[in-house]
Amino acid sequence: MALKMVVASSLYSQLAAYVRSSKEESRQFELAMLVPSEAGLSKRWNFVVSAPWIDERGLNAAIPSITSSLQQFLSKPNVSKIERVSVLSTKDPLVKELASLDIEPGTAYRVHTFALTARGIEDAVVIAAERPGPSQTHHNLKVRTRA
Repeated sequence: MALKMVVASSLYSQLAAYVRSSKEESRQFELAMLVPSEAGLSKRWNFVVSAPWIDERGLNAAIPSITSSLQQFLSKPNVSKIERVSVLSTKDPLVKELASLDIEPGTAYRVHTFALTARGIEDAVVIAAERPGPSQTHHNLKVRTRA
């Protein structure tokens, strides 16, 4: 079971706006979360994301796109708080486990769950953790049969 606490800051709300905007542009994130930097003492974060469109485009194309979009949505002081953008495959077990939390972008949660603590991740702030909606690339086909 996961303990979720709502947290608020301008960084979290700006990231939530970015994630919502991406979803509206059919670039939904299955996972978007902040993990404290390895330095620990600094107030810097790693922005960890996972999405089917990232899996399709590849890291070399997706990371520059994400970082340039972040610069449009975040204030300069908040951009400086993001130390790194890290990408996990949508097939990663952590992504699958956290997607079950069903956190839609809009409210940031400090999440405490075994899925994170078992991996040594403390004080993660989850912006979004949800399974992707129906893909717009798949179409329902009508099948005709003879009776």
